[in-house]
Amino acid sequence: MAAPETSTHRAASAARTGVVGTIVAAFAFFDAALLGMPIALLATSLRPLFVFAVGAILVTLLSIACCRWLDHRWDDWSTGHGARLEKRLDAMRGSRLMSRPVAWIQHGSDRLYALAAAIVNPILVVALARSVGGNAVGERRIVLGSAAYAVPYVAMWTFVGFALAGTISAL
Repeated sequence: MAAPETSTHRAASAARTGVVGTIVAAFAFFDAALLGMPIALLATSLRPLFVFAVGAILVTLLSIACCRWLDHRWDDWSTGHGARLEKRLDAMRGSRLMSRPVAWIQHGSDRLYALAAAIVNPILVVALARSVGGNAVGERRIVLGSAAYAVPYVAMWTFVGFALAGTISAL
């Protein structure tokens, strides 16, 4: 038999959700400082190919975890804090102007979704897809978008570290 949910339990759950949400948002908006620069610094002192391989795997897994959390927690957030926003989004989804973009996000190809995630950031793309489309993004798109983002992102920062190491050694 499950214990009844108390206000203390709800408060702790809300606090935990707030902390994890802050971490997810930090990775979404400050990925260069939190991920990119450490990758570049490691590439200056370690083998760049090793840094690239490990970094690509770790950034992909971190991105998948953040996107999954956002995709699964979106409904909790919208019922608690975003009821007014959700009403507006429902009206926008039904409008003539937004019907095509919503259809592209909801029913577009996985390739276009992965391209958008690679260009922007998979966490931001999930947030946009959830807010505009209203439906869950899905596991396949989360994995594809995260991998499409991580490989060129880590390659770029590894190259920055490699070039920085070459510049430092030339001095």
